[in-house]
Amino acid sequence: MSNEPIDCEECQEQVHEYLQREVNEDIAAAITAHLANCDHCEEMYNTEDQLNQVIRNACQTEAPEELIAKIRKHIAEIG
Repeated sequence: MSNEPIDCEECQEQVHEYLQREVNEDIAAAITAHLANCDHCEEMYNTEDQLNQVIRNACQTEAPEELIAKIRKHIAEIG
């Protein structure tokens, strides 16, 4: 894909990879251009981006030490 515009379906199929920077430069440029001109896809992109932020934040929360101890004890008992 070289400077070819993409449609909503293509944009929506690749938005997750786009947010993770897992698409090549041509696809990234096409998605960026599409998002700049399509309110519907931009809204979907924003929702996906917010969801990713919630997941990242949740993954940074450490489990309480008491829970960790219970899990380790359980693993030792079944192992």
